[in-house]
Amino acid sequence: MASYADLPVADALLAEPERRLDLGHATLPYWIIGQGPDLVLVHGWPVDGRTWRRIVPALADRFTCHVIDLPGAGRSTWTEQTPRRCAGMSTSLAQAIERMDLAERFGFVAFDSGGGFARNVAATMPERIVGLALGNTEIPKDYSGLFKAALRNGRKWYTKPTMRLAMKLPWARRKAWETSVSDPALAREMADIFLKPMARDRRCFDGAFVLADGLQATDFDPVAEAHTRITAPVKLIWGTDGPWFPLKSARKMVDTFAGPAELVEIEGGKLYVHEEFPARFAAEVRSHFEAAFGATAG
Repeated sequence: MASYADLPVADALLAEPERRLDLGHATLPYWIIGQGPDLVLVHGWPVDGRTWRRIVPALADRFTCHVIDLPGAGRSTWTEQTPRRCAGMSTSLAQAIERMDLAERFGFVAFDSGGGFARNVAATMPERIVGLALGNTEIPKDYSGLFKAALRNGRKWYTKPTMRLAMKLPWARRKAWETSVSDPALAREMADIFLKPMARDRRCFDGAFVLADGLQATDFDPVAEAHTRITAPVKLIWGTDGPWFPLKSARKMVDTFAGPAELVEIEGGKLYVHEEFPARFAAEVRSHFEAAFGATAG
């Protein structure tokens, strides 16, 4: 299997965006890359649209990839009026969808908390959703001890100041990825792309907490109800070794969707399975949506 470093990178995602989506309370960088049916790619926390840098090149010859930075992430802007936590981010994603250059029907590709937001939005517009491809993401009402502890600790007064100091230390930025990726070289790359800016820019650091401030595991409970309204085909693409959203719980989640769902297991992957195994992840996304769009053609 090809190493993550062997695959091409979507340089456009590393450059400044040509467009922005104005939500009123926030502005979101917006990239449109590729040709063909539309896919909306939704990142998780604490990263941004650059996390798709090796996925987009593997899809762009067949699909049009729509990538944004959610409020607070990457090169977005936000205000005190920007809605917070899971419900707020889901609202912002729905507002962004309405401002994108999308065909009537499209698919979602998402992971981590982005998978929760995508499911919430998909449930509100089932007639528009062709399918969903989800990497390791929240399993509503079945949360790991690690996930609950991280959110509980995140609400303590000293957590943000401690994190801010830690972000200034290269070894701490690398160590932050231990539970999310296995390859040390990838951890270094992700630390430089996503965490180093937080050490340099206080506003960048604060932006990460547009989602995280006050967040509780139970904020994702409503996603369970969203599953009952998602009739489009769902593919779960799961790293087997991720402690945040355990595989055994993901296996149970398959049967909670109203429509057809399947689970693909990627041995050795963790939370950021699309970063660790981009070729395999992209191939699974590609086959899922070739079938989904093919079934709806005409």
